[in-house]
Amino acid sequence: MAKEFASDGIQFIFLYTREAHPGDNKLHHSSMEQKVQYARDFVEMWDTERPMYVDDLDGPVHQAYGTLPNMTWIINRAGHIVYKADWTDKRTVRAAVEQLVAERDLQQASTRITPYNVYWQPNRENPTVEFVGGLYDVSGERAVREFIAAQRETNGEGAATMVERAAEQALKLRQATPAGDD
Repeated sequence: MAKEFASDGIQFIFLYTREAHPGDNKLHHSSMEQKVQYARDFVEMWDTERPMYVDDLDGPVHQAYGTLPNMTWIINRAGHIVYKADWTDKRTVRAAVEQLVAERDLQQASTRITPYNVYWQPNRENPTVEFVGGLYDVSGERAVREFIAAQRETNGEGAATMVERAAEQALKLRQATPAGDD
């Protein structure tokens, strides 16, 4: 998406704030060197082409903009927040960027535009088995256990049970797939 909208003057960056699901393989950051290395690992693992910035160890930017691990913010050229989502979903980010480009085009054509507020709560795909499998692979078993506990505390027993079942399926898939056959 960053390449697609580059010709429209839209810049995408990635701010690495914290390890979303620390575990046995990826620990909580204990130094800036470790945090920067985790960010480099992320860029390599996900073939991230956007510029990657790393928040300080104490996370002042993360604290200022919200503490969830996978948020998206769109800030216009005047420095105003024009889009905020507590989860990064490419379809809704695309819709927001397309809207911003259309608004800019209207402004450039000297069309009067007026801001308004929208409440919209879209749903996103949530491939739980794949997500939990990724947690096992990247962060380790402890991260999966902590994620289940967080689901239980935040969303109740039903959500925790759903993730536990997904974890069982993910383990079965991992056991059925020989190492290196990804």
